[in-house]
Amino acid sequence: MASSRRGGIRLGFTWLVFFMAVALPVWFAVSALGVKFGFWDYTFGLGTMTRDWGAKFVLLVLVLGLVTLLLGFLKAPRIRVVILSLLILLIACLAFFRLVAMRSLSASLPPIHDVQTDWSDPIQLTPKLMDLRGTGTNAVEDDPLITERLAQMEAGFYAQKAEAQKSSTSKFLWDLQVLFGLQSEEFIWKGLAGNRVADEQANAFPEIVPLFVAEAPAEAFQRVEEVLASMDMEFVTRSPDEGVVEAIAETQWFGFKDDVAVRIREEGTGSRIDIRSISRVGLSDLGANAKRVDAILASLKQRLTAVEASTLAVAPAEEIVEPIIEDEPVEEDMLPEETNGEVDLIEDEAEPETEEVEN
Repeated sequence: MASSRRGGIRLGFTWLVFFMAVALPVWFAVSALGVKFGFWDYTFGLGTMTRDWGAKFVLLVLVLGLVTLLLGFLKAPRIRVVILSLLILLIACLAFFRLVAMRSLSASLPPIHDVQTDWSDPIQLTPKLMDLRGTGTNAVEDDPLITERLAQMEAGFYAQKAEAQKSSTSKFLWDLQVLFGLQSEEFIWKGLAGNRVADEQANAFPEIVPLFVAEAPAEAFQRVEEVLASMDMEFVTRSPDEGVVEAIAETQWFGFKDDVAVRIREEGTGSRIDIRSISRVGLSDLGANAKRVDAILASLKQRLTAVEASTLAVAPAEEIVEPIIEDEPVEEDMLPEETNGEVDLIEDEAEPETEEVEN
């Protein structure tokens, strides 16, 4: 009887599910920090632990939370069971919507990790920054294509889907993930392998274009340094003479390192600023590099005078106007005589004087 008043097995089971719910954010934090501190590879931390096992873990807690809530309403005492169940569902829903948002973002963006303001004139990374990138990182190319590895991922997706249909349990979990938006029936980046990164970027992020400012390159260079420093980036190269600034940006949880290069050039009476941000690892950056470039451009526009490129054209040289010299008045007897409509110049020739010679 006393056990019934305390909630008995129902309350004990609810506490168990509650601890599982509390473990959810811990699980995702550990998966991310493990990548950051080098305990495991990002493909395991982000792919397996977060997107695969994490999604299943969230669904399990969500379903169990609904079960405990139902049990709480069926029989008294209800208060503690219902309150714990609501907390379970709150935690599970937060994790669930986070995963759904991540997947939705992945599906809405192309699988690219290299973004810059002008692919027709790509920024070249300095040898120093290339050395820091090291081996085994994403290639830095002038006109990259979406890697053919995407085709392998697509094949792996359909193989995983086929495997999930072999048992009722795995099929139930797959269908449940599809139902809640954690999985899809088709590969989200189907047919994109081999496409030009420049074309995909232009479609997804048309706002990322070069910035033209009225200030001279020297002042623009200083403002660029200020912006990158305010974003807590680690400087690698700062060359005012060449108009180049390079820095490293690191994500907070997973510790992914992205390389940022800014190029400042003289443009007519002002300056032109181009930016490139490229991830060292991974296929899709979920829009992180585009967001970073856009943030840098926005900050620079607050510090500099953004103008249209056409207004920075070099002003044409001033036309030299020769002074007009007025002719002096001419005496009437100096003018030519007009004869029958023709002008004949009258030249007086002096006749030579002759002396008489007396014989």
